[in-house]
Amino acid sequence: MLSTALSLALLAPALPVVAAPAAAQPDASQVDVAATSSGQHDADYRVVVRNRTEAPTELTLRQSVPDGARVTALSPAPGPGGSPGPGSPNELVWPVRLGPYESATLTTTVESRADDGAALSTAACAYVGWAGEPADCSATTWTPAGPAVVADQPGPWWRHWWVPALAGLLIVATVLFARYGWPRAAARIAALTDRGRAGLAVATALVLLAGLGVLAVGLALPRFASAAATAHRTPASGWLGTATAGPVGTPLRENAFEFTAYRFACVPEGGGQRCTAVVGVTKHSAAPEHWHPYLQRLAVAGGQPVATDVMATRAANGGKNVFDAPVVPGHRVLTQLTWAVPAGAEPATLELRSGAFAQGVRVSL
Repeated sequence: MLSTALSLALLAPALPVVAAPAAAQPDASQVDVAATSSGQHDADYRVVVRNRTEAPTELTLRQSVPDGARVTALSPAPGPGGSPGPGSPNELVWPVRLGPYESATLTTTVESRADDGAALSTAACAYVGWAGEPADCSATTWTPAGPAVVADQPGPWWRHWWVPALAGLLIVATVLFARYGWPRAAARIAALTDRGRAGLAVATALVLLAGLGVLAVGLALPRFASAAATAHRTPASGWLGTATAGPVGTPLRENAFEFTAYRFACVPEGGGQRCTAVVGVTKHSAAPEHWHPYLQRLAVAGGQPVATDVMATRAANGGKNVFDAPVVPGHRVLTQLTWAVPAGAEPATLELRSGAFAQGVRVSL
């Protein structure tokens, strides 16, 4: 009996140690973020974070504060490690601890400092821990309630400038026809062989044609002016689709993808800055399509646009190359893009494109 116990004791160090399985990192299928907005004079944002698994999870919720706005109320308070109270200028941060299948609701009231009645967009992302990857994001746009703006209705057709001109031409044509026409049509046709009468008829026809030409040019000029203005507004950097622009938290559609920038932040790194954006990409066209890192650029004030830092972007996404696989139609990809910019540079615009010949979208920062 003693020898058996000694043998087991000697063999124990050689036995494999079975470690407890590591907790899986939550992703978009396990964590859900939904942002909505309401309110008449102030923007009331409501963000619901839901844990869809049977395991507890710890998250960090980051919500952007719209430019030109001031936070007036928060519920609940951010708590230890969260952002400061009302008045935080750029971003609100909450630590969120959720039990199995539990959800948490966070509300924010934002007051616009401008009186122009502009819409305010916000975005919220749930991160794994404090420095992890975004598990899910959501965005919403609040539009202030105000008096209904009635669009200018076009006036009756008979009030357009060309109606009197056309009526005058028709009257002249009718008088000439009545004077030289129907009662004695055959005689007048024969009389047109006379040089004078023929000259009068030709002159009348020329006047009518000139009047109709002026009328046609007058009707076409507004259309040409509108087309020229549209062509002037369209940047020459792309060929497909229309270029759309908007702030962070606004879905922007181009010819193949819909881009939504949920967050943008820069931190010092080395002798420069590392800027990171959380971007959602949704495919709308029929076939899978790749997107490329060097077409996703960050424009800085007074400088040339900077292409995506591929290695830093891969590191920000847990070692995954988000550009390796094509985006499937109807599928949404949530990723982090990273750029290296010089110290002191001021990022101005985020340029996102599906392809080299796409107009792309522009996110103002």
